[in-house]
Amino acid sequence: MVRITLFRHGKAQSPTAGVADFDRRLSSRGRINAAQMGAFLATQDMLPDRILVSPAARTMETFEIASQDWPAIEHSICEGIYEANAHGLLQLVAKKASHIRHVMILGHNPSLVVALNHMVGERHTDRNISYFPTCCVADIGFDVNQLGEIKPDEGILLSMVRVRDIAI
Repeated sequence: MVRITLFRHGKAQSPTAGVADFDRRLSSRGRINAAQMGAFLATQDMLPDRILVSPAARTMETFEIASQDWPAIEHSICEGIYEANAHGLLQLVAKKASHIRHVMILGHNPSLVVALNHMVGERHTDRNISYFPTCCVADIGFDVNQLGEIKPDEGILLSMVRVRDIAI
C-alpha cells in the first residue's frame, strides 16, 4: 500500500492591508498547533518518505515547526501547490514522487479538501471529510506498489486527524 498524506498549514494571521495572502505567517495558535501536529505525526509513525511544501509563508513556517524533531526527510518547495486544484496536486505527486511509497503534501484549502474528496470518492461515508480545518491531516492509502500507479478515485481514507482532537 502507498500513501498520500495531506497536511493543511496552521492557523494564519488575519489578512492585513498591504500583506499579500501568500506572505501571511502563522498566528500564535497556528505555531502551537503546528508543533502539536508534528509531534503527533512522529509518535504515530506517520512520517513520509518525501514532503512537498507550498512556498507560502504559512506553509513554510508550519513545516519548520512541525518537523523540528523529525529525522531528516527529503522535502521540496513546490510552487504548484499554492492555489492548485486536485488534478494539479496529483500531477505534482506523479512528477515529484511517483517512485516512492509515501508522500506528504503540506498545502492549502480548498485544494486539499477537494483532493481528499477526489481521492476517496464515494468510498468513504462514515466521517465528514469536507471539514478540513487548519492543521488537519488526512492519510489516504492506495492498494498499489508506488505512487505512480495510483488511480485517484481508488484511495481509502486511513485516518483523518484534526489538531483539536490530539491530546498532547
